[in-house]
Amino acid sequence: MILRMLFLLNVIISLQGCKKNTISNTELPYSIVLIVGQSNTHSGIGLNSEIDTAENGISQLGRFGADDMQIISASEPLQHHTKDDNKIGFGLTYAKLLKEFSDLPSRILIIPCGYGGTGFRDNHWNQGDYLYNDAVTRVRTVIENNPESVLTSILWHQGESDVGSPSYETDLDNFIINIRNDLNATNVPFIVGGMVPFWVDQTIERIQQQQLIMTVVNRHNYIGYANPELPFRIEKQDNFFDVVHYDAEGQRELGKRYFNEYDMIVN
Repeated sequence: MILRMLFLLNVIISLQGCKKNTISNTELPYSIVLIVGQSNTHSGIGLNSEIDTAENGISQLGRFGADDMQIISASEPLQHHTKDDNKIGFGLTYAKLLKEFSDLPSRILIIPCGYGGTGFRDNHWNQGDYLYNDAVTRVRTVIENNPESVLTSILWHQGESDVGSPSYETDLDNFIINIRNDLNATNVPFIVGGMVPFWVDQTIERIQQQQLIMTVVNRHNYIGYANPELPFRIEKQDNFFDVVHYDAEGQRELGKRYFNEYDMIVN
């Protein structure tokens, strides 16, 4: 009930924001990174103010209050639909590596669209659903206001809420196809991330779900899998604490693996 109330409140706030058709602070074109999915896009507890720092040349599209649809500093926690002051995701680590090691000609803009506890079977991420539309609208609005801006990558982390769904493979495949079509991004790298290995190992349904996520690379082009098992297994000091989520250290490592997949796709 609490999640539903928070979701409805956020819908109202975001719908108000969607009425805006301009974005301020857009002097330069942007290399856009879209982050979509559920809580493991941003729920790693252990934000470190000395490590998880904002960096010149990396911005985010704000979501809350006066920041909505504005280009602001990409400071943690990023403005996903749900966030916590002590939690981070993989997005900023990924963006920093993108800035350092890629030859992108423009500033990096993260568009954070993760929402905890959401999936396909609860009608949040299918084409036409609210969260799907919100992500598409935000990317389009940035590009419309900055014609030279380019969507460089789509980072997806989701699956926990849909464990056991018989249609998950089809739903995920349709999502990839549809959002690429809607964003004119057929050849844009799309990278999916694996769920927390310790949590996955507890049931056969979760293991099967991880396999569906992992094998998506066999079904699409320009796609990668950020593997939480390689080159080593991402774990926590206490795997039973917040068992379904990566901690902040794990999120930083996951960000590196997302970037490595991106780098292999483009090179």
